[in-house]
Amino acid sequence: MEKWGRFVIVAFWLLCFATIHCKGQIVPDIVSHDRYALYYYQDRIDIQNNYLDNAYQISRIKNILANSTRIDSITIYAYASPEGSYSRNVWLANQRALAARKFILANLPDSTILAPENIHLRPMGENWEGLEAELEANYHLANRDRVMKIMHARVSTETKKWRLKNLDNGYTYSIIIRDHMPRLRLATWICVYAPYNELRIDLKDTPLEFPQRIEPITTVAPLYERRTILALKSNLLYDAATLLNYSVEVPMTKHFSALFYHQFPWWRWGEGRNEYCIRFLSIGGEARWWFKPGNNPKRDRLTGHFLGVYGESGKWDFEWKRDICYQGEHWSAGISYGYAMPLGKHFNLEFSLSLGYASIAYRKYTPSSDYEILWRDPDNTGRWHYFGPTKVQVSLVLPITVKSTKKGGSL
Repeated sequence: MEKWGRFVIVAFWLLCFATIHCKGQIVPDIVSHDRYALYYYQDRIDIQNNYLDNAYQISRIKNILANSTRIDSITIYAYASPEGSYSRNVWLANQRALAARKFILANLPDSTILAPENIHLRPMGENWEGLEAELEANYHLANRDRVMKIMHARVSTETKKWRLKNLDNGYTYSIIIRDHMPRLRLATWICVYAPYNELRIDLKDTPLEFPQRIEPITTVAPLYERRTILALKSNLLYDAATLLNYSVEVPMTKHFSALFYHQFPWWRWGEGRNEYCIRFLSIGGEARWWFKPGNNPKRDRLTGHFLGVYGESGKWDFEWKRDICYQGEHWSAGISYGYAMPLGKHFNLEFSLSLGYASIAYRKYTPSSDYEILWRDPDNTGRWHYFGPTKVQVSLVLPITVKSTKKGGSL
């Protein structure tokens, strides 16, 4: 009996210890967590299916909402990438949290136990913690040490932003915006699953680490992409009229490009090669703003719609025997609108129309019988002033592209 008594006492204390140890613990079969994330275009608050891996995430979220009625509470953390003003980024984080909440409510089944008031919003403002983690893991350019020194400095975030913008005359900051900011603009949340006895854990004040990248498991993204660094062009309408020309356009940013063009027909033929003459030398430049549609983030630069401001000047000479003989100078300035689209694998086709003002100085002359001497008519000189269409272009475009590392999304 003494032996059995000791056994009962030991078993009793083991049971008590196990009961105390398990008290307050979450049983995995009763409560579990899951994490999701949706990403947003720069300066946007709407959820787009085709941005980054949103298509995969949306399908995953809709499936879990439709098939699990045990979600008890959700806490949404929303972020903005650090580019732009602080006040704007705070507003973006708030609106992205609201957009994520609206998306969840629209996809809840009727049988859910989740009440709208248990969807807690935690807009976090500028995602500096996420940017530091992103650069630490994925920024490997030559000035990495300088960039990370800025990120680790014990200064305000505005000071960090200013230092990044001024590093290497802004080149480094443009790379960070293009390759590392897209996945910082997100709404992420934790779902808590509970049984029907309404066992609940409130996560609204639980700190959340910035989530690591969530990559799609259904597709493998390419490691490289082709990017246009300049484009060579020729206006086919001018070419058809033997007005030889070429243009060179360089994309400066995602939306802005600079165009230089040159027209240089210098023909003469007939008696003594001087009976007929078409000479036109002109140079000009144009600054263009390209509109990048939000529903096509993969579209390359220098395609789509654009607006431009141009200016050009040059000289000209037109002679048709002795009947029409004029020469002079001109300058013009105005605005342009156009559209460029892919034409096969290697070429684009661009259409544009320019409106503006042209000032044309002219002088009439009469050639000698052998066309060797030109006599100017002092009574037939002047200047024309013209407002209206100044250029029409249908241009064949050859984009020059290079291979660049793909970092997951557009800016």
